[in-house]
Amino acid sequence: MAITDILAAAQGGGYYKSAGAACGVGEASARGAISRFAPAIAAKLKAKAAADAEAFEALLDTLEEGGDSSDLDDAEAMSGAEALSDGAGILDELYGSADKAANALGVANEAEAKLACLSATGVLAALAASNAQTLSDGAAKASGDTGGGGIFSDIIAALLKGLLQGVGRQLQPRRRRRRYSYTTTRRRTTTRRRKRTPGLDQVFREILGR
Repeated sequence: MAITDILAAAQGGGYYKSAGAACGVGEASARGAISRFAPAIAAKLKAKAAADAEAFEALLDTLEEGGDSSDLDDAEAMSGAEALSDGAGILDELYGSADKAANALGVANEAEAKLACLSATGVLAALAASNAQTLSDGAAKASGDTGGGGIFSDIIAALLKGLLQGVGRQLQPRRRRRRYSYTTTRRRTTTRRRKRTPGLDQVFREILGR
């Protein structure tokens, strides 16, 4: 289940439509742009983490702060003003500047620049969701056996759970979503102790394929 498939399943299949609406383009244009940008951003993120242990630790910190399908299924969290801001910050961190990111990704216009930002946020949200079980305390207490139906089943179950909980969330005070602010300027002075630390390939195994 690649990154584009994870995003396509989000919001009951409405992710690309909401992303397009936020950037002033149609669903098909949004799907085409994000399908180009998201895999490239994910590959760049993996390469940065592979080359720099601090970058990998920063990534794990970001993913470990929470993560299920709730943001993926929340249109505002995935395409609102904060999602655009978060995405711009991620692109700056990965590529060095907005212009460098645009050149590397082949951004053609302002709408695509916004879609690139949403793609970056989408990559982090999908990574958080697909690694939630591995990085959670509950999973850390379990045996090392992955068992079950694998990560594909985990993500589908998480997405379905998010859809079923949607009505319940509407009846409760709206939570402030997690910010996907990824930076290699560490937010902690010491490395967090993890009961279970996945390898780089395991973190990206789903969104970049096996």
